[in-house]
Amino acid sequence: MSEATIFLFKALTDLFSVAVLLTFLFRLLKVDYYNPIVQGIIKITNVLTSGIRKIIKPIFGLDISALLIVIFLQVFAFYLLTLAGSVAFNAISMVSWALYSALLLSLRMIWWALLVGVIISWIAPMNTHPAVRLIQQMSDQICKPFRVILPPMGGLDFSPILAFLFLQFLQIAIRNLSLNSGLPIGLSVGF
Repeated sequence: MSEATIFLFKALTDLFSVAVLLTFLFRLLKVDYYNPIVQGIIKITNVLTSGIRKIIKPIFGLDISALLIVIFLQVFAFYLLTLAGSVAFNAISMVSWALYSALLLSLRMIWWALLVGVIISWIAPMNTHPAVRLIQQMSDQICKPFRVILPPMGGLDFSPILAFLFLQFLQIAIRNLSLNSGLPIGLSVGF
């Protein structure tokens, strides 16, 4: 296989990993299931996830089957890189790299959802577009635990600041763990 073909397959597996992780986050954050964007992404990802979801049921609202699919897709992406000669084949390393890559990617997606949700709350808080509603729901659910610690003061909500700090702490900690495991920085979709 040529390097361009391997790059194309890795890019496609990374995009599908993002879509499956989005479905995981939709269920975790309990967004509106009837949102057309949520419905579209779930229909796209059901190609792989429907069969595995019949075997592995969600536990405590966590869609374990989606996580396993993302980890499998990332292992496959790293395996494609071994075919190109970018990394040496080691199954245990690839599984740990896939786990770190999925964690970093999900933290990055949560960070962006929170950032866009904060911006939308300033610019267009009453917008009813499905994408805007989805981002606002995700952002609100991300900030919910931090609102218990720091309630709104004088009409201002400072909970996103705590959420950003916590997310940044998690990203740095997981990034350091992944680098210690030997994860090549440029090859992970989460960096």
